[in-house]
Amino acid sequence: MQEEKPFSLFDYYVLTNQQNVLISYKGPISDIILAEISRDIRNKFASNPQVSRKLFSIYMELAQNILYYSAEKISFAGRKDSVGIIIITEYKNYYIFSCGNLVENEYIDELIESCEIINRMASDRNKLREYKRDQRSNPTNQRSKGAGIGLIQVVLTSGNPLKVEYKKINDHFSFFSLSVVINKTFEEVGVRNN
Repeated sequence: MQEEKPFSLFDYYVLTNQQNVLISYKGPISDIILAEISRDIRNKFASNPQVSRKLFSIYMELAQNILYYSAEKISFAGRKDSVGIIIITEYKNYYIFSCGNLVENEYIDELIESCEIINRMASDRNKLREYKRDQRSNPTNQRSKGAGIGLIQVVLTSGNPLKVEYKKINDHFSFFSLSVVINKTFEEVGVRNN
């Protein structure tokens, strides 16, 4: 049996205190938290309205995915809030918006397949828009609240494909994360997720 390493607040501090981390949040996603992070994004990127709009749009889509689909919940004041992580990092020519949350293992393959389909169309905006229209007209399954459409919108907004990662936690849950590049300028700067 593997010995658990105790949580180190210092290690977490070092990780999130890197110079290029602009916004970092881990915890319950509620209406109040959504509004606070929204305000933070608008304030931090006010000098570049085009980037601010893109980041805000991507944030809303991906934060709603956490809100609707996170398997981790915290009970507080008579309600259950979904838990997730949101991080925005800055590099020379682009930002990376990343988010993650626990997902039931039975949904991992479906999520990855959905992201792969979207990524195959990432360089063809017309094809992606057509796929979005098709998805809107398809009946949604019991679990879906339009997440596929939200992911399509993230790729349309950013102009870049999704980077998907997951790590199995146990027999029931995996940690699922999505990242997307948002270019600082909207000409082709040669930045793509690998």
